[in-house]
Amino acid sequence: MFDHSETLKNSLLSALKDKDSVYQPRTRYLDDNQQPIHINRLILEDSPYLLQHAHNPVDWFPWGDEAFVKAKAENKPVFLSIGYSTCHWCHVMEEESFDNEEVAKHMNELFICIKVDRECHPDVDTYYMTAVMMMQGHGGWPMSSFLTPERKPFFGGTYYQPTQFIALMNRVDELWNKQSAEILEQADSITARVAGAMQTKQSLNEIGTNVIDITAQSIMNHHDEFNGGFGQAPKFPNEPYLYFLLEYAILSGKEDDLNAVIKTLHIQSCGGIYDQIAGGFHRYATDQNWLIPHFEKMLYNQANLSYVFAQAYTLTATKDFKRVACETLDYVSHEMTNKDGSFYSATDADSEGEEGLFFIWDKEKIEVLLKEDAEEFIKLYQVTATGNFEGKNILNLNQPLEDYANENNIDYNELVDRLATSKKTLWEAREKRIPPLRDNKVITAWNAMMIKSFAYVGQQLNRKDYIEIAIRAANAVLEKNKTKDGQLSRSSLAGHASIPALQEDYAYLAEALLQLYDATQDRQWLGHAATLTNRMIESFWDKENGGFFMGNQSKDNLLPASPKEINDNATSSGNSVALRTLQRLARRTGEKRYQSTAQQLIMAYSHDITQRPYICSYLMCGMLEMFVGEQSHQQWCADGNILISASCYKVKANYKLLLTITIAEEWHLNQIKDDFNLAVPVSVQAIQGWSIDHILYPAFITKTLGFQTEPVDVFEGTIQITADLSNENKQLTFPKNLLKLKLGLQACDEKKCLVAESVNCILPILD
Repeated sequence: MFDHSETLKNSLLSALKDKDSVYQPRTRYLDDNQQPIHINRLILEDSPYLLQHAHNPVDWFPWGDEAFVKAKAENKPVFLSIGYSTCHWCHVMEEESFDNEEVAKHMNELFICIKVDRECHPDVDTYYMTAVMMMQGHGGWPMSSFLTPERKPFFGGTYYQPTQFIALMNRVDELWNKQSAEILEQADSITARVAGAMQTKQSLNEIGTNVIDITAQSIMNHHDEFNGGFGQAPKFPNEPYLYFLLEYAILSGKEDDLNAVIKTLHIQSCGGIYDQIAGGFHRYATDQNWLIPHFEKMLYNQANLSYVFAQAYTLTATKDFKRVACETLDYVSHEMTNKDGSFYSATDADSEGEEGLFFIWDKEKIEVLLKEDAEEFIKLYQVTATGNFEGKNILNLNQPLEDYANENNIDYNELVDRLATSKKTLWEAREKRIPPLRDNKVITAWNAMMIKSFAYVGQQLNRKDYIEIAIRAANAVLEKNKTKDGQLSRSSLAGHASIPALQEDYAYLAEALLQLYDATQDRQWLGHAATLTNRMIESFWDKENGGFFMGNQSKDNLLPASPKEINDNATSSGNSVALRTLQRLARRTGEKRYQSTAQQLIMAYSHDITQRPYICSYLMCGMLEMFVGEQSHQQWCADGNILISASCYKVKANYKLLLTITIAEEWHLNQIKDDFNLAVPVSVQAIQGWSIDHILYPAFITKTLGFQTEPVDVFEGTIQITADLSNENKQLTFPKNLLKLKLGLQACDEKKCLVAESVNCILPILD
């Protein structure tokens, strides 16, 4: 044990005793009873990553004031190590150095050591990773930084092997004791540079719609035309790019942009980055053609990719896209869902000390398991005796299943069902292997992404079970992910939550609840979204320069400068999500202040937007909505008092349009113009190649409004408008299976009439 007070020792031992039977101390230092010899403060934390280090011989502190107070009292520098539970090289450095008593001796004697889970403290990670990249020109995890007791970085890097790490620590200690003035000067210089990088810069030029086109072109310049995706290996899914290009293609009609997404999704879903047995995506591919993944599975990838695949399906009617979206959601439902309905954050890449071991196959094993069904499966998933990964096989398709079915005159659904039987057999066999570790913490922002996807896909594909999953998860997060003072928390583990939420947690959760509101029309979700957004503005808005800080600007924020991020990385930035959330909330509530805040946010980041718009492609999705409105089959108007839902379906060779308009209580829509030609009636017009025939309006009612003397004809409650559609002898614009409608309407209540509105609905035409 460390030289801790009796009170602290008792707390640590009590925390160890309270762990359930599943808990396994991760250390080589065990007594005769297989109990850990070392216990540090990390045993008290709510992070599986920190718990992995709770029995290192390192006297670790969690992020907090206690460590820096001790460092100042003892005049020692701080060693800060940042990683996450599914990081392969984090595991390597843990085993080689942090669980090595010789290395730990140097760490404990020379430094105050802090361990941080970057997924719990992304603001801390962002700040110090910025410093490391300034010092080294590159970054990564595990991230290793040396700080002054005032939390200022003066040296940093990533992974170090043990002898290198010991030499580095000795050198830092020597400089700290002999050249402290130079060290402090360097720390001040780096801190100033990092603070400068965190500043928002406004442009003198007004942002125009051309920035949207520039963003699209910039992204397309990085498109891999042969292999799909963007850039070189390692290749990440880059969901913010995919989100943007899909929405941009709807607006622009540019086939190349949509085709880039289609090609990328096809190759990703056919490649090894997709788990062909259980569904779900690995974090990224290490090669150019998506075959060999880094095998960890992150919740945010499942959320964003299932959404993108479902959205692509609505634009293209590609059956494989629908299948992959559903398989991914089903994987999350079965494998990454807590008993209360919330979602776990990740699964590891390693099992039995080897990366990917859980996921790879021998040809002979498949033949034994599948018997007479093996031949087709082996052919389709390119299984060979020599393998494609260290003598084993990563399952992958050489073409989309839909293409294979069409080329071989096979019914697609029958093929999928037949393969599903084989996959189930292999899945059952795979489940007998030692699985990768699962990170069971419940991250608010990532859960929100998942809630959004379940709600969206459920609505688009008429899957009520998915919407129910979204509702259950939303209730769980709102109930469980709260700190002791009732505020939203960043994460929880086994019901324990201690870390305050960041701005992105509020933004993502508000966005998800608005999606859930759209799917259910249950106003409680709108109320929760508004409450979260209000708190986000109160706690994170930069009152001097505009935009949102990552962390709360309270006295508990220990960073030398508060990060503000607009760049999309593995996930979209909190500011990008906030922009969309603010605008959608404004349309659904009629609260103009949300729209005003959105405009201020754009101005705060106007310099970055105009100079490098491609770095914030999800924010560009928000700007698309700012310029042209939401591109959806569902539209809110009249300050949130009118909901329009459009659908189109094919009956034999004919197309039918159904418009459902839900009108709030005490509101109505005008049916015909009044005698003074002021009232605007409901009108429906198809654009870009389609014609509307035989439109049928429902029965109207006649009433006298409070500000009128003469009765008028109006619609109230929920009404349906039906029509026939045709496109004979007309050139349809791209994408050809999208119907674009323009609706004219004017809403009134007993006291006033709102300004007439023109609303665009965009909806797929699916067989």
